[in-house]
Amino acid sequence: MDHRIKARPAELHLPKLLACALLILWSVAAAADDSITIGVIGDQTFALDLQAAYAIMEDGVGELSRQNLHVVLHTGDLLESSRPPAEVQAQFNEATAILDSLPVDWFLTAGDHDVNPPGFQEDSSDRSREQLFQQLYGARVPAVLQKPWYSFDVGSYHFIALYSHQALHSDPRFGNIFLAQIYNDQFEFLKDDLEDHKNAKGIIVFVHQALWYHASGWQRVHEPLARYPVAAVISGHHHYDQDSGTTDGIRYLTVGATGGFTKNGSRDAGDVHHVTVLKVLSDKVTSVKLISLSDNRPLELTPRVDMDRVQALDVQLGNFFDFAQRNPVFVKNGQMVGNCTINTPATVHIEQIGNPIDLPLTVKIAFSSSPSGVTLSGAAFGVGQCQTSSSTECRLARTARTFFSNYSSVLINEFTPLWTSGLAGTAQAGTVLRFNIRTTFAGSSGTLFLETDTSTAVQACP
Repeated sequence: MDHRIKARPAELHLPKLLACALLILWSVAAAADDSITIGVIGDQTFALDLQAAYAIMEDGVGELSRQNLHVVLHTGDLLESSRPPAEVQAQFNEATAILDSLPVDWFLTAGDHDVNPPGFQEDSSDRSREQLFQQLYGARVPAVLQKPWYSFDVGSYHFIALYSHQALHSDPRFGNIFLAQIYNDQFEFLKDDLEDHKNAKGIIVFVHQALWYHASGWQRVHEPLARYPVAAVISGHHHYDQDSGTTDGIRYLTVGATGGFTKNGSRDAGDVHHVTVLKVLSDKVTSVKLISLSDNRPLELTPRVDMDRVQALDVQLGNFFDFAQRNPVFVKNGQMVGNCTINTPATVHIEQIGNPIDLPLTVKIAFSSSPSGVTLSGAAFGVGQCQTSSSTECRLARTARTFFSNYSSVLINEFTPLWTSGLAGTAQAGTVLRFNIRTTFAGSSGTLFLETDTSTAVQACP
């Protein structure tokens, strides 16, 4: 005889019903939020002070440690490979000690400053620094001992670390862009790896350089990525954050520097250090959070259309490297002159500025001298150069004064100076005349500016 009590549905205890309901709800919620949260760290090298850069990275590690992450990706340029091998190894030990304080695993893809040999030679055959990187990082990730590209899993998600420097000293924006691509051996690895992990919940690819800048070279890489559950491709290298949008369901993102050199301008034009937190659900990026390490203000991704403009303006401002040679100022018998022989009055000319972008550009010039005592005299922009102007501010029409412009080279029409000013007052030899040149435009993401500081020193006539 069966002595077990068969309970009717109405006789089930209420607590048991609640427990079952909660279990079902928890299971449904867990299935619906089977996401992964990823921290991303950008470049440290190409910095004036590597120790200061590592200190900023340490701040970033602290921020990411509070974000409840599953994994952290480093997009490269952790080391300065131009230094002697013993120094590079010391850098690696110092930097990885900081990264090891993260509460989750971290992974690195090689940057150009991690593998390029000293001295610039496009497509260099000197693989010594690449081999050193493989030895150092390969002690942690053995696959790197064989090739600088590899893959790994975190839970049900798959990650692929691509290598953007098979042709050393190449760049998808500068120099011979056709060298900056994924070559056949790595491409075959990528295709096989994607197929082997086609059932992953989602796939995330990270690489140092944004190789998609060379569109024809990247196209064959994008095509297989689009056939698998790839959520994002993430790069660093540019030292500014950038959103390249979504193509065939794949989000293309570039993170800014975490200690490396930044632009000189507004935050959204790249003048900020940050780390990034991505949340991915299956094959979709559901959120991107940028955490500023330069201040406590919110930070948003800047669209590529604006960052490409910023890049052209940055190249243009780099042309002020010879400002002092173009604008010599001498003192003779207490008077400032431009030439000690013929005693021409001292003047300053700015020729190197035009408008290399497709939107109106405002150019503003600010002046100061140290020690004080020198002022501008008759400062003015050239006739017909500006849509509107004052003595120190000019609005240039799109492409004004520009012969050609791209990401890596800007050639300005310098036949007529944009701005000229005389100098009044008295100065002693050694007085530094300082100028700030700021270029501002209203882009799709708001108002952005870049600026540069340049100077010329008053010299004594022989």
